[in-house]
Amino acid sequence: MAGTRATLGAVGAEMNARSKGQRNELKAQRLLEKWGYTVFRLYQPMMAPQGPIDLIAVGMGRVRFVQVRSGQWGDLRALKALEVPEQLTATKEVWRFDDRVAEPKQRVLE
Repeated sequence: MAGTRATLGAVGAEMNARSKGQRNELKAQRLLEKWGYTVFRLYQPMMAPQGPIDLIAVGMGRVRFVQVRSGQWGDLRALKALEVPEQLTATKEVWRFDDRVAEPKQRVLE
C-alpha cells in the first residue's frame, strides 16, 4: 500500500505542477493581450510531452514565440533550435514566473 501512496503522491505533484504552469501561461497571455498582442495558446494534451512553445503572440509588426516557465529556467535547447523564417520579424522568448511575483523575468534567445 505504501507504494501506492508514493505513486499517487507523484501524480498529485505532477497535476499541481501542470496546473501552476497553466495558470502562469494564462498570466503571460493576459499581459501580452494588455500590451496589444493577439495571443494563441498551444494545446497540450494532458499526457503529451511539453513542446518548446506555449504561446504565440502576434502584433506590432512582429511575432513572439513564448515558452512559459514556473520557478526555474529549465532546458531551453528545443526553443533555441526552433527555426524561424528570416522574413519573419520574430523573437524566441522564455518567461519565468517565480512564486508570488506578478511580473515574469524574461529572456530573449538568439
